[in-house]
Amino acid sequence: MRPGKFRGRFYQSKRKIRLSGVMLISAIAGFAAVNSAGLGVASTTTSNAKTTAPMRGSGSVGKSMLSNLLGAEHLCLKAPCNQKPSTAPATQKSAKAVNTAKPTPNVAQQKNIKPPIQVAQGTTFPDIQGNWARTFIEALAAGDIIKGFPDGTFRPDEPVTRSQFAAMIRKAFRKAPIREAVQFADVPANYWGYTAIQEAYQTGFLEGYPNRIFSPDQNIPRVQVLVSLVTGLNLNPTSTTAANLNNFFQDANEIPGYAVNQIAAATENQIVVNYPSVNLLSPNRIATRADVAAFIYQALVKAGTAPALNANDIAAQYIVGYQPPVAQQPSPAPEPIESVRQRLRLPSPPVVQRIRRIVGGASSLSTPTGFGADRNAIYVGGTYQGRTRYTGKSDGAIAAGLGVGDARKALGFEATVTSYSTFRTGFGKNGGVSFKVHRLLPSDIGVAVGVENFDTWGHPDPEYSSVYGVISKVFPLVSDETAEFSPSITASVGVGGGRFRSEADVFRGRDSVNVFGSVGVRVAEPISLIADWTGQDLNLGVSILPFPNIPLVITPGVADVTGNAGDGARFILGVGYGVSF
Repeated sequence: MRPGKFRGRFYQSKRKIRLSGVMLISAIAGFAAVNSAGLGVASTTTSNAKTTAPMRGSGSVGKSMLSNLLGAEHLCLKAPCNQKPSTAPATQKSAKAVNTAKPTPNVAQQKNIKPPIQVAQGTTFPDIQGNWARTFIEALAAGDIIKGFPDGTFRPDEPVTRSQFAAMIRKAFRKAPIREAVQFADVPANYWGYTAIQEAYQTGFLEGYPNRIFSPDQNIPRVQVLVSLVTGLNLNPTSTTAANLNNFFQDANEIPGYAVNQIAAATENQIVVNYPSVNLLSPNRIATRADVAAFIYQALVKAGTAPALNANDIAAQYIVGYQPPVAQQPSPAPEPIESVRQRLRLPSPPVVQRIRRIVGGASSLSTPTGFGADRNAIYVGGTYQGRTRYTGKSDGAIAAGLGVGDARKALGFEATVTSYSTFRTGFGKNGGVSFKVHRLLPSDIGVAVGVENFDTWGHPDPEYSSVYGVISKVFPLVSDETAEFSPSITASVGVGGGRFRSEADVFRGRDSVNVFGSVGVRVAEPISLIADWTGQDLNLGVSILPFPNIPLVITPGVADVTGNAGDGARFILGVGYGVSF
């Protein structure tokens, strides 16, 4: 039997909460104040935890998993939720990503000011020797606009995704935003290309699909690349060019209706580059890395930030409507190469932007982390375990919660209502309410304090409250901001009373605090491997996002692996879903 003095609601445990809470909140708040003073706020996307492992005094692992699943890690709840949605029309199937941004000043007035790109800076790749697009690729690589792969190759014939193209746009053009950002349902804040996609949208280069869908991993067709560049640079064709596209392209009839004017503008401004035949546009063919490099370079030529190719360059013959540049007087003396490289080097993105690319994947099964839901995030979910400690009965829980505030700017506040009774006893018969306050700091750090089961009804397990404080840190394993996947490690450590006490203290009814922690390793875009110490035993699991465009998380695992507590290992499973508004 559980000692009687630990049964009841939060006010029945007020002495423990006062003692533990004051100590923990003071320590965490002090840490947050020191680290956040005078600094920008980091953007992180990891989850919270508020659940327990059902045994006397240990709490319910199912409930713990539930809180983590329903937090902000995998459920994409950290991204801004209050921006205006995209209203771009989709006129036909191939026109889903049409950019309909309002016209902005012409190229000369947009202040797309970047130092001129110097061709042939010594940046090259072994697999582009003799390639038709070598000049374009080497010029953009010298300007740090595009990069190769870790093995030193460029792979010019590989396709480009919409998110990869957004990352290139972000580096190639400096343009002031023309509209507010919008939160795409399939681009969580922990997605590697989140910032690039937001900036490409805000500056008018890219649009989303209906219902706030962006499809970041979709390969982008050539026509969409050209439409994006023309719209972002606010180029308009003459009526004559639009009416005579058949004179330029043998396959002009394949150009989607929504893109006719933009393709005409791209042709008129020598942005279109067709290989192997300059007369075949192939608008609906997936753009290769070589194609995109050529298009972006020619757009930079139009913007006045890159020199036009010489007529004797092999790539010039594939530029539609190519006209050799006007000869200029030789410059007095060439600028040293190292000086050019330093002048062309873009500044490193601020910490808050790097974090959005790095953080991802759940990092805990049954213990809290320093991250949580905020900014109008709603989440629901359920958990199941094959049996509870010291019983042969299965168990489950269902919960729903809300995150408000802004952890980046001030504080995030999270509230969760949990039903510990399901089919056997009846939904809602036994339950509790939990709260969490969290803050995001620079350097991928999150801190939080919270109370699990602040108030209860019926006979939940556990029936007492658990006060805790926790700090989390994300460690990126790669530094390539344009990489499609960025592995990382998220580590958390905290102290708490209640269910975090040792099993011996729980059985003896002893007030104490104990250390808990977790480590999550994001090994693939949708998969994280998780290990956490509950204060009593070790849990292991895998967090999986089975559908890339749906914020659904499935987390199978095994509780009490080491046998320090309970009566042996047991299977646990959690499923969560979150939305923002």
